[in-house]
Amino acid sequence: MPLYQALVLGIVQGITEIFPVSSSGHLILVPALLGWSSHPLAFDAALHLGTALALLAFFFRDWLNLFLSRSWKVIAWIVVASVPAGLFGVLWGNQVENAFRGVASVAVALVAVAVLMFLVERIYRAASSHKGEASFGDILLIGFAQTLALIPGVSRSGITILTSMGRGLKRDRAAYFSFLISLPVTFAAGGWELLKVWREGMLVGQESSFAVGILTSFVVGFLAIRFLFGILRKHSLIPFAIYRIVLGILLLVAL
Repeated sequence: MPLYQALVLGIVQGITEIFPVSSSGHLILVPALLGWSSHPLAFDAALHLGTALALLAFFFRDWLNLFLSRSWKVIAWIVVASVPAGLFGVLWGNQVENAFRGVASVAVALVAVAVLMFLVERIYRAASSHKGEASFGDILLIGFAQTLALIPGVSRSGITILTSMGRGLKRDRAAYFSFLISLPVTFAAGGWELLKVWREGMLVGQESSFAVGILTSFVVGFLAIRFLFGILRKHSLIPFAIYRIVLGILLLVAL
């Protein structure tokens, strides 16, 4: 893979993994629209590792405080919430992603989740108050919601933030818990895939491309997290929903 393609895909991953617009969907769409040859799923996993590292860096103090304060219950909750998506990903992850890797499937998923965004925002605005802390039930549901993110076009951050908001959490706190819970699964999946690629010798001759992709997705992802929290403290998810619908319709029309 040329380095400029790795750079572009790293930027795309950094933005779209954090914003609720689906990184896996955009990693399929961008090469298709630019006429590039398809890249292996292992490269996608490497890019996810980059954004997982960005999440780890951004929430490092939060994780450190959890361990220093011996908040074992919260840590256990997060671990338990990671099990459904982790187990589903190991057993059926590649099959699901390959089955829904077409442009039409991505377009449908983009629009479907956008409609869900409108519905959840309507419920959210009708509520008299919103909570700032998540319960075990909230965290467990967020964990199960992550399994849907294996479908390209859904968006891990999108579906988990919507689940959190549906449970009554404030938007910015919904994003906080969503990213906190998604880190173990994203980090483990990206690291495992990269290790597997290295063991199989598939990295030979591709080291530079993988390094550029991971580094770019890390830097851009870290900046995107800051930007997203700034948005969610004052604004709704509606702009993202509109973007998803417009993009999905354009893709369906272009087919």
